[in-house]
Amino acid sequence: MGFFNIYKPKKYGYRFIYYDPKKEARKEREKRLAEGNDGEFKTSIHRGSFRDEAAKNKSSRSNQSVKSNIRLILILFVLLLLAYYLLK
Repeated sequence: MGFFNIYKPKKYGYRFIYYDPKKEARKEREKRLAEGNDGEFKTSIHRGSFRDEAAKNKSSRSNQSVKSNIRLILILFVLLLLAYYLLK
């Protein structure tokens, strides 16, 4: 014990324990891929796949647009006929 000897409190060294199953599964997959013995993993991304999917989506979007326009014209036609018979 001395006058100039100032004691500092001890630090509490608590280690947090946290288990994340998704992170553990990802690490396991990465480990298997690094070892090269994972036959079940096949990527579907290849050169030009984005362009192919964009072309498919464009054609389906245009088909949906045409169907929507036809449906709108039919509904307007039916409403006009209904209005004609009600006002007659």
